Amino acid sequence: MAMILAVSVFVAALVLIIWKPRGLHEALTALAGAAFLFAMRMLGLGDAAYIWDFVWDATFSLIGIMIFTSLLDANGFFRWAALHIVRRFHRQQLRLLVGLCALAAGTTVFFNNDGTILIMIPIVLEVTSLLRLTRKSRIAFLLGVGLMADTASAPLMMSNLTNILTANFFGLTFGEYARTMLVPGIVAILATIVVTAVYFGKSIRAEERPNDGLEEFQEPVSVISDIRLFKLSWIIIAFMMGGYLLSGKVGLPVAVIALGGAAVQWASNMAVGLGDIRTTVRRTPWSIVVFALSMNLIVYSLYLHGAVDWFPRALAPMTEQGAFIGIFGSGGLFALLSAAVNNLPAVLVSSLAIQESGGPHYLAYASLLGTSVGAKLTPIGSLATLLWLQLLRKGGIDMTWKEYAKYGIVLTLPILFCALLALWLTIG
Repeated sequence: MAMILAVSVFVAALVLIIWKPRGLHEALTALAGAAFLFAMRMLGLGDAAYIWDFVWDATFSLIGIMIFTSLLDANGFFRWAALHIVRRFHRQQLRLLVGLCALAAGTTVFFNNDGTILIMIPIVLEVTSLLRLTRKSRIAFLLGVGLMADTASAPLMMSNLTNILTANFFGLTFGEYARTMLVPGIVAILATIVVTAVYFGKSIRAEERPNDGLEEFQEPVSVISDIRLFKLSWIIIAFMMGGYLLSGKVGLPVAVIALGGAAVQWASNMAVGLGDIRTTVRRTPWSIVVFALSMNLIVYSLYLHGAVDWFPRALAPMTEQGAFIGIFGSGGLFALLSAAVNNLPAVLVSSLAIQESGGPHYLAYASLLGTSVGAKLTPIGSLATLLWLQLLRKGGIDMTWKEYAKYGIVLTLPILFCALLALWLTIG
């Protein structure tokens, strides 16, 4: 009975998160589900303490990076980079697609996947509208950037909430993580660019034509509000990267680095009159704390009451066949789990299953690729994709789940294959 109730609460929460009746926030949905489980005595304070220990570092790291990217955006940092690409390749749309995908990859790697969606999608909507591209070509640009928000999140630990959760669970430092995941992550980025360009290349080339609308795009430097602050931002980014590398050696949580960089950037913005404390607090995604804790409590109840007992048993036959079958089999399984239930709950289920199975060390890395790259198979695979769909609707482009699934399966599977192959070659 307890298992059925735990599954029912999880399914109900997932449906409401996706459906969003009357704009109901996902954090409130998850909180209600967790509160119900506590009321039914299916969770206790000890479980809450365990999950808080699991999520706090990753959650506050995400908040820090989101504040940091918002402050950079206020000074025109990302629009400056996009305009350089657009002004150079606006007459060569295929190259423009590659350039914007590369910018999205860099934004994801050094910041995070949700920030990439919030920053890049409005830019892509504006650019493709000014270029008067057809809907199919606009979808190509939007999909390329949308895919990159998750597929490019594998190389570094801070690029995705799921990365930090997994690394903390298995005790991986920033350096240890990067040594294994940098190559598969770069391969995933390159594969995303190639697959998107090949799939949409013919339709995009058909629209390439001389365009005298260069004057519609501003000079990149004109969007920078304060050039001194712009230069300082690069220095802060460099120090943050150094801090991440040293964090494992000195035992410093990555959240301290992210929040510290955000604090310095915020103080600098305030000094030149760009932003105020109310705006910064209002834009900070505090609700992610509630969502991450509550959703993981709901998923943990599945684990406690036997609903996911099958998962460790499913991993064993794969790992017994060697690293190749183990990586591809488990990576595919983690991807399907993420695509079916969202990668945030999937990462907890995967981590607990790997720990319980006592499998090889590469399982943690295979799960990272499955929960980042594989999450793009369906619209519910990641919060970044759900956010992407919302921004498209606001921009006047409606995409059904059926249409997304058609693109998601065709584009994601070869990217996931290349990334898992690179992981196998890396650990070999």
